[in-house]
Amino acid sequence: TVNPLMDALRERLLERPSKALILSLAREAMDDSDVLNSLFLFIYSGEEPLRWRAAWVVSKVSEQCPSLIMGQRSRIVREVMSLDSSSGLQRLLLGIYYHMPEAEELDVEFFNYLLDRIGCLQSPSGVQALAIKVAARMSHIDDTLHEELLCILRNMELDYYPAGVRAVVRNCLKRKSKVR
Repeated sequence: TVNPLMDALRERLLERPSKALILSLAREAMDDSDVLNSLFLFIYSGEEPLRWRAAWVVSKVSEQCPSLIMGQRSRIVREVMSLDSSSGLQRLLLGIYYHMPEAEELDVEFFNYLLDRIGCLQSPSGVQALAIKVAARMSHIDDTLHEELLCILRNMELDYYPAGVRAVVRNCLKRKSKVR
């Protein structure tokens, strides 16, 4: 079956990417749930350039209207966990997740996955930094997890990590020590 909306959206996503194009598509997605749902279909099953660009658009939606993407939380988690950690798509999806309001229930498997990404020196620094930020938000739910995350962050050999990750660790430790 031919879907004119999906075809038109595909064509626009495959245009030369620009910030103006991405922001325009994000505004359309915030105004039309069919556009937003189509973007998610591209993220989950599209070809590589479509997946990235659709995720870029949705990341802009998540920054401005995170409530619009709440229904995708579990699917985003599954997608993040299924991707190779060297994938830029994983970084974009973690960013989308980060902008969502905190979940009421803790996804322990996802939390453990994030802890693995934090400690994996082969993970890109963007993935590591977002894994720290997401895990920090998730750890508010449980004192034990909060302490576990603090222990991991305090014991990281920061000399082995890029400057951006070191900064996220330091900022997280400052905030966490003030919270408790």
